[in-house]
Amino acid sequence: MLLLDTQNLTNGKHFVEVSGKADGDQSNKYFEDTILVEGLLRVYNNRLILKGTAKSSAKLICDISLEEFKEEITAEINITIFKGIKAESRTETDENTLYIAEEEKKVDITEIVMQELLVNIPMKKVAPKYRGKDIDDIYPQIKQNEKKGQSPFDILKNLKNN
Repeated sequence: MLLLDTQNLTNGKHFVEVSGKADGDQSNKYFEDTILVEGLLRVYNNRLILKGTAKSSAKLICDISLEEFKEEITAEINITIFKGIKAESRTETDENTLYIAEEEKKVDITEIVMQELLVNIPMKKVAPKYRGKDIDDIYPQIKQNEKKGQSPFDILKNLKNN
């Protein structure tokens, strides 16, 4: 759980560092290691704005070789926290907004941080040792099959039309 301490903060800027693991509803198959959130927390009376970065290593499976590898994922974090806002005056326009009671000392930012990290996982997951290489360099047997004239389209040439 990533809990941000909100008690005894004066108006102004404060450097914050929060670390923890995603557990419970926020846990997933990618991020099992510790998540680190660093940033600047600006306090304006009952409004707190956290801007910073979240880092964690993700467990990924290579699209080329199906090998498991770890890669560090970084995401920009922008969270607005309102303290003591009544339910009827709340708006749900911003997804990265949290509302807490005036007397609450800590706020859970795990869900927002996890969503931002998940969005920053690359679509094409390639292990570092295969980046920048051609498929022929990784699997030379494919090139050998092409030299023998065994292309997947050779089978189509042999089909007879009915």
